[in-house]
Amino acid sequence: MAQTVSNPKYREIKDGFYWTQECLPLGTLSELDRFDMSKWIDADEEVHGCQNAYLLDGEQSLLFDTLTQPNGDQVVDLLENLLDGDDLDYLVISHPEANHAGNTFTILEAYPEATLLVPGEAAGHGTGHGTEHELYHIATDTPEDVSELANEIRYIGDGDTVDLGGYTVEFHRPVVADHSFTLWMTEHTTNTLFTVDWMGFLHQSSNCVSYVHELDREVTVEQVFRFHALAFPWLRFSDVEAIEKGVADVRERFDPDIVAPAHGMVTTENPGQYMDLFTEAAAYLSEEGEHENMQSKLEYILRPPTEV
Repeated sequence: MAQTVSNPKYREIKDGFYWTQECLPLGTLSELDRFDMSKWIDADEEVHGCQNAYLLDGEQSLLFDTLTQPNGDQVVDLLENLLDGDDLDYLVISHPEANHAGNTFTILEAYPEATLLVPGEAAGHGTGHGTEHELYHIATDTPEDVSELANEIRYIGDGDTVDLGGYTVEFHRPVVADHSFTLWMTEHTTNTLFTVDWMGFLHQSSNCVSYVHELDREVTVEQVFRFHALAFPWLRFSDVEAIEKGVADVRERFDPDIVAPAHGMVTTENPGQYMDLFTEAAAYLSEEGEHENMQSKLEYILRPPTEV
């Protein structure tokens, strides 16, 4: 089935705080026989994966992530509309993956005065072995020499803040990350936690740009499992107690009123409820990494070639 990313939609969460979303139709999922998919998607609906970016427009403006390259021109058009012709002051890349950073240089070309903020080094892994980067692989059009860019580039890390006037953001080492360069972000005024790849889930096609409490059906552990099995394969080998402690630390440290993920729907009511779904899904995932389950998978992978 041909997959086409939808044009970005948007929704204003608070005054000057915009949620933009593009969706990728995935057809009807047939995997995960262990789960009853009918609990979370109607038979006549398509399953959507999504990509989110967030714009904060105070006295200064900041865009967190870029959506994907098929929508480069549409993202620039949308920014021009939402900013009402004003300049973009900051572009933040949560981590250098194409679906988060693919439009970096398209946006910087449109806004040559914008400052690019990128994670400076891998979170928690120190230096060496390629854990420092100079914007490599951030997009297919990455310049060979980024020093020739007109834009200022700043490398950011845990605890760095940016005061936008009306909004203040702070960057954090992630508790749950798919990528060693990932940084989370919080916004102090709205008490929003931007969790990047964590807390994502697929949705049905009629629910794009809907808050979690507005969805046609309640979010299930199956949805959360499905997404995190793809985005966080290491969860199969995780310590469930350590995961539960990490989630408890998120609640204690951030206690967010709004959770804004990169691949799910924005939560504005009772975010802790959905963190509980994640810990339940993580427990299921850890079972997949148990010895007997991995043994059967290894036997399949290492089986002798079949004679044709």
